[in-house]
Amino acid sequence: MKLETLRYDVVVIGGGPGGIPAAIAAARHGAKVLLVEKNGYLGGNLTIGLPLLGYLDRYGNQVIRGIAQELVDALVERDACSPHHWCPMHDSVTIYNDEVFKVVAFEKCMEAGVEILLYTQVIDTNVENGRLLSVTLFGKGRKMEVEAKVFIDATGDGDVGYMAGATFEMGQKGSGKLQPPTLMCTIEGVDEARVIQCLEEDPEQTVLASTIEVGPGYDAAYYRSNPDHHVIVAFRKLFTELKEKGILPVDRDTLISIQTLTPGRINLNCTRHMGINGSDVRDLTKATIDGHIQNLKLIEVLRQYLPGFENARLVRFYPFLGVRESRRFHGIDTLTEEDLLNGVIDETTIGIGSYIIDIHDGDGASTIVKKVMPYGIPYGSTVSSDIANLMFAGRCGSMDAVAMSSLRVMPPLMAMGQAAGVGAALAVEKGVDPGQVNVAEVRSILRSDGVMLETSPDAADKYPNE
Repeated sequence: MKLETLRYDVVVIGGGPGGIPAAIAAARHGAKVLLVEKNGYLGGNLTIGLPLLGYLDRYGNQVIRGIAQELVDALVERDACSPHHWCPMHDSVTIYNDEVFKVVAFEKCMEAGVEILLYTQVIDTNVENGRLLSVTLFGKGRKMEVEAKVFIDATGDGDVGYMAGATFEMGQKGSGKLQPPTLMCTIEGVDEARVIQCLEEDPEQTVLASTIEVGPGYDAAYYRSNPDHHVIVAFRKLFTELKEKGILPVDRDTLISIQTLTPGRINLNCTRHMGINGSDVRDLTKATIDGHIQNLKLIEVLRQYLPGFENARLVRFYPFLGVRESRRFHGIDTLTEEDLLNGVIDETTIGIGSYIIDIHDGDGASTIVKKVMPYGIPYGSTVSSDIANLMFAGRCGSMDAVAMSSLRVMPPLMAMGQAAGVGAALAVEKGVDPGQVNVAEVRSILRSDGVMLETSPDAADKYPNE
């Protein structure tokens, strides 16, 4: 097989929430950039039915802007995105059209001069003396060797880092268990007002597990007053009863119903596949098959037992599992649980995170949810400690398991990706490795590009409905 050789300044592998901003930022700052994506579209987890969580902090203050906000603004221009709304549980919820997002992602990348290669995967790496010299790409029977000065692994599972031999960890502290992945689906024909009425008639259905910390007012009245932009996490009482009777086909204690921009159409985030390693193709295959079967059974159960779902019908399964946790690679700095709990924002910060600690128990119990203060994402969490010219943009970056459970949602990962792109472009410009760039200079560029590197000085520490 003929091997074609290509050369770039920066190669970004993975066109999801970390990779898209990384590629755009690197290209805008002068680098010749290739963005490699295994699917026939860009977006990754931005295209599997999830809402955008984390643009606002627990008190309703915006903490993420930059390219992440640009993408939302472009969606709003097409009437394909809601405003950011404060949520007592998730801090903020932004509902958008994930099909339109694919178009926005293409446009933004092309405007920046990013070269895009779809239907392509990395199958090998060439590492010498602690440097990644090239990666081998494969697509449609064609092999390409791609050389670059900086590589950014935005695959989520850290596939490039793994093949390059970089050091990584997996699993929760103590147990080593992984958060279970989910296969999401879309249904229509749901009477959303009737579902809320059901919660009003039986308030016990809004009571969640004791491990879940929620701000004030996460109840039927909140859903009723926010009819167009909410995520319902409820019906633990019903799900417990159905599970005890052997009727519930999913390993979950609550319904998670995500609103869309189309009335009566919602996305279900309900399957949880225990013991699945998202970086193992055999496990992914098993969970994907199970997820299809379980979702269809769940829709029928909801039709029978949950008022408002009587006429629910399947619209689509999303094309791949949403993996919450897999490999986390060692960097020159690490984001920790203590950083989150203490709200550490310092001179290494290249973006702000504030989403809740959100750990789906790997033993099949409930979910652990804990509120945090806004915290800084350190530049060093994007830079491999093993491979000099390898960076990370996504949940495979350098963070402990608890920190990852907060940072793993899409808006903070977009902030992380933009910073990695700026760091990579600056490294190319200066002729150094990413770990050798001046972080103050990275921060200066990010600030001029509209990225928030600290919280607003007048931000109130009071919940909006208190």
